[in-house]
Amino acid sequence: MKSFLIDVGSTFIKYAVYNLSNNMSEFEDAIPFPPACYCEESAYHVDIEDVDRVIDTVFPLAKVYGCKSIYISVQMHGYVLKTKEGFGRYVSWRDWTADVDDTRFLELDFDDLGTSRRKNSPLLKLAYKDVEGEFFTLGSYIAYKLVGVNATHVTDACASGFFFADTGKSNTYAPKLVKPSVYTRVCTVGKYGDISVFTPMGDHQISFWGSNAIDEKYLINIGTAIQISCISEDSKECGRYEKRPYFDKKRLCTLSLSVGGGDVNEEQCKEALWKEIDGALLCLPQKGGAILGGGGADFVFDYLSNRLKSRGITCEKSDVNIGMEGLKKMAKQTAVKKGTMLSEICFPNFMVIAKNCGLDYVILDNEHGYFDYADIAKITMTAKLVGIDLIVRIGDSGRAHITKLADMGVSGFLLPMTNGPEDIARVVECAKYAPEGKRGLSTTRAHTLYNPPPLKEYLPSANQKMKIYAQIETVKGVDNVADILAVEGVDGIFIGPNDLMSDLGCGYDKTALYPIIEKIGSLSKVANKPFGIITGDKELIGKARDNGVTFLSIGSELNMLINGCKKIMEE
Repeated sequence: MKSFLIDVGSTFIKYAVYNLSNNMSEFEDAIPFPPACYCEESAYHVDIEDVDRVIDTVFPLAKVYGCKSIYISVQMHGYVLKTKEGFGRYVSWRDWTADVDDTRFLELDFDDLGTSRRKNSPLLKLAYKDVEGEFFTLGSYIAYKLVGVNATHVTDACASGFFFADTGKSNTYAPKLVKPSVYTRVCTVGKYGDISVFTPMGDHQISFWGSNAIDEKYLINIGTAIQISCISEDSKECGRYEKRPYFDKKRLCTLSLSVGGGDVNEEQCKEALWKEIDGALLCLPQKGGAILGGGGADFVFDYLSNRLKSRGITCEKSDVNIGMEGLKKMAKQTAVKKGTMLSEICFPNFMVIAKNCGLDYVILDNEHGYFDYADIAKITMTAKLVGIDLIVRIGDSGRAHITKLADMGVSGFLLPMTNGPEDIARVVECAKYAPEGKRGLSTTRAHTLYNPPPLKEYLPSANQKMKIYAQIETVKGVDNVADILAVEGVDGIFIGPNDLMSDLGCGYDKTALYPIIEKIGSLSKVANKPFGIITGDKELIGKARDNGVTFLSIGSELNMLINGCKKIMEE
């Protein structure tokens, strides 16, 4: 499957056709971002017609190359307004005309908004102006042009100052402006032709994602602007840096430096750059390493490497385009996950076959199947050792049953016939440790490979890895989908089409499921949680894909055997 990746930077717009099957780019190119049409004093505006021309020129390539998805990262802090007169100019992040001394904002906690009091802040420029119309970030404007929906990801949206970083919800400033829909999960926002367009994301967060700096290192990104960043899971840590929204409910602690990326090849600027970085290191969370990335990294690597070494920080340089690498990683992570079901044959090495064939997960059926605990323990350990997720479909939500399976090391649970939030809440309670649940502690078990780390490290990690899914198979379950998705600790839902058609009384007419799939797709998007479907029916799969499905569970080992035997007879 091919994805179209585009990194809309402030100097260059880079794009590529990426083949997920072989992890190779089939095509790469770049064009300059449109120049300013108005650039006086601190103002910096770009004609929206020039932005439109770029969109109309570049994105059709996704159709030419047969791409199935589009992933976008964008420069942040800029915006477009649509009023009765139509679309105005794109006000770039380089526009530094906001009043940071406005006393009406002195008590505002910018940390909650995932941004800071900056001269390029749209919030500070627009909050108290009597402007009526629609507000677009650059990312949501591109989404609007492609699919007709003003929507974006929280990593892009929060730079505007109009949204809360942890929830993506809009605040009350500029009430006359219609604002974008904001998602905390990277998900589809619509179709460009038959291509799924995913929520645009902040370019800085995507660069960090692609740098492999992960939790233990700083990223020093030498782009048009220069930033130093690191991950923090504590959104309330003190510091003078921005706590930008990131992925997986984390925050990206970021300091933007005053030295520009275009200056770093000048010798006198290196000392000024180090002085700013050294000051940043004093207030950012402490890390032991740093990665240097961006177009200017080559000019300052040797100099900064030596300086950082004197502070006990190891330094390495990224030799790839970290923005495009981040988009590639996101494309792989959010691609539809394909799996199958192990129905009743106790064959632990089926996990090896599934992994080697590229499946993402296996659902072990302990509802209809008749596996005993010894069977499941063997299958689970094999899955764990080869690195494929094993989700157990349980027959009930009993504590004793869930405890044994969780301690064997299963990746998660699927509860069939989930009719309401109270059903799945019991599974969360039994499967997750406090404070999220009440799972009992016994860590020298298979789930830790009999080598438990300290509890303080292990328990949060175990809760994050344990996935809980509700299976929707009844009309009552459909009616309660929003409440089921709202349960803390529930990671998503699966549609069970056969039992659902039975409960609908529709004579097993699968078209009766179409509006339900649309409803579940829409509610899952609002809840920022994925949904899946268990079916081999191509039409239902197509309908689910059209509505942003994340998980497809197709067939079982019994289907494979039956189809294989039939093929022998046919041939």
